[in-house]
Amino acid sequence: MTDVFTTYFPAGASNYCRQLWETYNFDFHIVKPRRTRLGDFRAFPSGKTQITVNQDLNPYAFLITYVHEVAHADVNCTYKKRIQPHGKAWQSAFQRLMQPLLAEPIFPEEIVVPLQRYMTKPAATTYANPDLMAALRKVDVLWKVNTDSNAILLRDVIEGEMFQFDKKTFIRGTLRRTRIVCKEMSSGKSYAILAHAWVQKSCD
Repeated sequence: MTDVFTTYFPAGASNYCRQLWETYNFDFHIVKPRRTRLGDFRAFPSGKTQITVNQDLNPYAFLITYVHEVAHADVNCTYKKRIQPHGKAWQSAFQRLMQPLLAEPIFPEEIVVPLQRYMTKPAATTYANPDLMAALRKVDVLWKVNTDSNAILLRDVIEGEMFQFDKKTFIRGTLRRTRIVCKEMSSGKSYAILAHAWVQKSCD
């Protein structure tokens, strides 16, 4: 059986991430890439909690996303009620849970520098910090994550052109902050897809 903590996380982080899972006692699932999110935290009426992280992330992006979601689990355990999702309580929890990882040589320098700046006031998504996202995308190339000859970042698709994502064909629309509104061809529905998502160029 695959040990997700040694498979998906950078070397040196697996034990700490396993301890977080044991401490907060959530169901942890690695899932297929999603259009609008890298990870997700859910609290169910039964009291159980769940964290999911997209399987196509490079190890460093996977780690940051995982701790981001564990911070939601921490807030849920502390307050036991719905509060602002990415407010001060979550920011404080995220900073505290990331600190042990920033104190160790886990992240390469080209990531740890923008990551430290981002962590001074973390936002709802790492996509809000262009320097951090640029550093993580460089690692994508080194790890050969979704970097086949036909792959392209959605932000680099020309507006009005078609592309494939999640086995469906879309037309690239307009940028709205960190997401791009795209129209799915078969259904005609519009979806807000992350601008830094890897997509496939349409074949001529």
